[in-house]
Amino acid sequence: MSGAAETLAENARRPGRPVKIAPDLQRRRILDAAAAMFARRGFDGASLRDIASDAGLSHAVIRQIFGNKADLWDAAAADLFGQMNDAMAQALAQVDFNDPAARIEAQVRATVRTASRIPWLAAFVMQAGLAGGQRYEALVARHLRPAYAFTLEPFFQLREAGQAQAMDAHFLFMLSTNAAIGPFAQSANARALAGVELSDPDTADRYADVLIAVLKHGAVRQPDNNKPGSKTP
Repeated sequence: MSGAAETLAENARRPGRPVKIAPDLQRRRILDAAAAMFARRGFDGASLRDIASDAGLSHAVIRQIFGNKADLWDAAAADLFGQMNDAMAQALAQVDFNDPAARIEAQVRATVRTASRIPWLAAFVMQAGLAGGQRYEALVARHLRPAYAFTLEPFFQLREAGQAQAMDAHFLFMLSTNAAIGPFAQSANARALAGVELSDPDTADRYADVLIAVLKHGAVRQPDNNKPGSKTP
C-alpha cells in the first residue's frame, strides 16, 4: 500500500462519527488508489474491494461513481495522462513554442515533476503493456500515441533545422521518457542506495536538470565555436 493510501485507509478506520467526504475528494481518493493498485498488481490482480480499502471508502461508493473495474481502469488511465497533459500545458505556456530546445527542456521538466508526484505512472503503463490485449491497445490509441507524437515534435524541428544529432527518434523517445518517469517507480532504490527522496520537489528538479543536460548534450548538435557566426540553438 502506498503512503497516501495508508493514510487514507487509517483515517477511514478511526472510531467516531463518520465524516462526510465531498464527492470530488471521493473521486480523487478512488482514482489515486486505483492507479496505484493497478500499477502494483495489474488489472487482473486488482480488486475493487482492495481499492476501496486503500481509498478509505466503501466498495459501494466505487460502484456508484465508476461502475465496474474496467470502467475504473479507463478512468484511472485518463486521469493519469490528464494530469500529465495539464502539467505539460502549464510548462509550455512559459516558453516560445518556436524554440524547440526550450520546448524539450520544458517537456522533460514537466514530465519529471509529474512522475515525482505520481510515482506509479510508469508501473501503470508497464503493467498494461505486459498484459497486452484490447485494454493496452486502447491505452496506446487514446494516450500513448498522442503523447509519443507530441514529445518528438521539437526533436523533429531541430532535425529539420540541422541542429539535431543523427539518431533514431524512437530511441530518443524511449531514452527521454523512461529516464523521466522510470526512476520514480523505483524510489525505494534511490532511498536505500543514495539516501535520496525522489518525491521531494527540489530533488525532482535537480534530477530534471541532470536529465536535460544529458539530452541536450547528446541529442542537440553542438555549435562549432570556431565557425564565424555560430550560436547555440
